[in-house]
Amino acid sequence: MKRTVYDFISLNENEKKIRDVLVNFCDHYNSQPNCKPLELRITGGWVRDKLLGNESNDIDIAINHLTGEEFADTLHKYLQEHHPKLSLRAIHTIKKNPEKSKHLETCTTKLFGQDIDFVNLRSEKYSDDSRVPIIEFGTAEEDARRRDATLNALFYNLNLDKIEDFTGRGMEDLKNGVLRTPLPPLQTFLDDPLRVLRLIRFACRFNFLIDPETFKSMQDPEIKSALATKISRERVGIEIEKTLMSGNAEYGLQLINYTGLFKSIFNFGELNEVIHRINPENVLQQFDSRYQLLENQVNCATIVYPKFQQILMNSKTPMSEIFKEAFVVSESRKLFWLAVILAPFKSLSVLTHPKKDIKIHVPEVLLREGLRYSKKDIDVVSSLTYYYKTSQDDLQRFLKNQNDAKRSELGLYLRQFKTYVKLNILFCCFNDIVQEILPSNFPMEQPVPKNIGTIEPQREFDDVVVQTISKYDGLINLIKCQDLENVYSLKPIVDGKVLSKELGIKPGPWMGKVTPEVLIWQLDNPTKDADECLSYIKSIIDNYTK
Repeated sequence: MKRTVYDFISLNENEKKIRDVLVNFCDHYNSQPNCKPLELRITGGWVRDKLLGNESNDIDIAINHLTGEEFADTLHKYLQEHHPKLSLRAIHTIKKNPEKSKHLETCTTKLFGQDIDFVNLRSEKYSDDSRVPIIEFGTAEEDARRRDATLNALFYNLNLDKIEDFTGRGMEDLKNGVLRTPLPPLQTFLDDPLRVLRLIRFACRFNFLIDPETFKSMQDPEIKSALATKISRERVGIEIEKTLMSGNAEYGLQLINYTGLFKSIFNFGELNEVIHRINPENVLQQFDSRYQLLENQVNCATIVYPKFQQILMNSKTPMSEIFKEAFVVSESRKLFWLAVILAPFKSLSVLTHPKKDIKIHVPEVLLREGLRYSKKDIDVVSSLTYYYKTSQDDLQRFLKNQNDAKRSELGLYLRQFKTYVKLNILFCCFNDIVQEILPSNFPMEQPVPKNIGTIEPQREFDDVVVQTISKYDGLINLIKCQDLENVYSLKPIVDGKVLSKELGIKPGPWMGKVTPEVLIWQLDNPTKDADECLSYIKSIIDNYTK
């Protein structure tokens, strides 16, 4: 699909001021006798985004023969002498650290309020026994060819006010919406397997096609193994997070699924050996079999999602309101898709420590060890998937018999999900649709970018989507009618201290059993007061203290 791509860089007012200062500095530097001419180029995403007509704050400037720190120090002295009212702000050097994938030092500073990174042009060489590159000063051509995609290898020469395409394919690929590696793809991915996920992220973000040869190399077994074992789990987690937070996550998931990368992404990380050693064979077999379910789940979910989205975006129903509210937030999109992906592991737990007989929910382990996500993210996704299984009977009863649902039962169900009740409703609705359609067993087709602006064709599962959304509309109306929208913040009308005093009983195990009874009574009697609740508790307290 052809894109509108400019053949020049249009600078905004702030960028013009930055360029003028930097070019004037270069002219001053180059006027000195016997000096090697200094050239500056803005590289990477800023150039790509500008050519697509988008603004970008990600300015990385490559220097032809100075390190970032040397350049920033020299520029700072020049500004102090020639422009005393203008200075670089907060110069900070990030030293190279191969363990954290920082292979060259970068100097970060501010100019006219804009964050700028300075780094020298470089070349990378890899040995057969290491994924850590040997970094050397390089030419602009070498720097361009070491990058992950031709359209990310375009440079803007500040000195010449000129776009430079050293791979010879960058502008063409940008116009055609094609992701292609500058060097042979297998070599590019073996040098850094994370580039596979970076290309998937860019394909997802820009709705681009991946070049066939590049796409084939992504499926290479050696690449999958290297991605699973040679790349830090934090780096993998960051790429997946960015993909899922985009507005086109289903395309990214189709690419991951088709290339067979899920096991390289969602695994036990450093605990893999321990978990496989201490868990019974039947548990490990269940875990492996769930991956097949995962692939089918994701295939079905990504096929169904466009219709689900279309219906909710084009209607004004309770479900559509929740969808629009939740999916404006990229964090919610990420959590939703993580729950959809890991739904097949909903009821599976594993031992993770050889000396502790404690089983941990598999989605929790996969997110913690495999992607290094935060406890908050892990708790939400683990709860969504776990309670979808354990509370399924209650949920289906609320959906089918809304007139008979007790307020306390619905309230206690909703309280499980705390502040993410709405996200849970979205996930349950969507997953109900997926589970009903899954037996249709749609074949997995090679993913292609979606045609923007086209109308989704009528599919055989459309009625399932419409009917399921309608049922959940009824559930949301019931929640509103019962005034349970904020039930997660409900505090017991009579607390433990008051109970102990009024009942004349010292605090003990009984209190943990009675407090839920207070909440149940409170939910079923929303207009009654604390004294009436206390009278009720006095009438049943013998059941918990004898």
